[in-house]
Amino acid sequence: MNDLSRAVLDHVSYGVLAIDTEYRITLLNKSGASLLELSPEEVLGRDMYEVFPDAPEEVRHVERTVKTHKEYHIDVMPYQYGKYDTFLSIQTRLLREDDIVVGAMVEFTDVTDLYKKQLQLVSRVESLSVNVIPLSKGIAVLPLQSTMDENEFNHIIDKGVERVSELRVSRLILDLSSIGNIDPVLLANIQKLVKTVSLIGTNVIITGVRPSVAIEWSKSHEENVQAAFYQNLGIALRDVFG
Repeated sequence: MNDLSRAVLDHVSYGVLAIDTEYRITLLNKSGASLLELSPEEVLGRDMYEVFPDAPEEVRHVERTVKTHKEYHIDVMPYQYGKYDTFLSIQTRLLREDDIVVGAMVEFTDVTDLYKKQLQLVSRVESLSVNVIPLSKGIAVLPLQSTMDENEFNHIIDKGVERVSELRVSRLILDLSSIGNIDPVLLANIQKLVKTVSLIGTNVIITGVRPSVAIEWSKSHEENVQAAFYQNLGIALRDVFG
């Protein structure tokens, strides 16, 4: 690799490490050195197994690429041993000269923060209670919250409709009294929920729409929601139970 190529690799944001067929390190760029907490000058020319003596086999993908001539791509790889406690996204590539394998390289990026955020989101969605409250035969209430994001609302739709079907709900009351403001995304999600519930033969009643929400709703370009509206849950229940 020429000096220009090395200089370019030192300016990329991801780590790059290369080895030859004897597993000696031939390249470690600045980002890679920072992620691995190493000095390139100290490791160049040294054996990978000497530099990383405690690395478990399941993280030695660049060495495995040299052995098997197979390239590996892993979106999230735990890199947790010794001083390391991180998650990496890796891509290994064979290095060839005149169709002869002369080594391998690995590109790697620290995805720890992103991975932990994804785990938190999954955990939050999985623990999100879809509180379909049965009131009597064929009638139930589903309170909605304004704090739900797109993934959480999709969870509400999936699990909520499933629960409505299980309970054989013929009339579902969506209570919006906890929603203090509304945006196009939330409006579209409510519309999607009403449509989905309607497709399984359930009529929808909406209660608790605040004046500020009603104003924003009327300004939107969303099509009319096919539901009966009541000022609050109490009035709706009196009408339903007559």
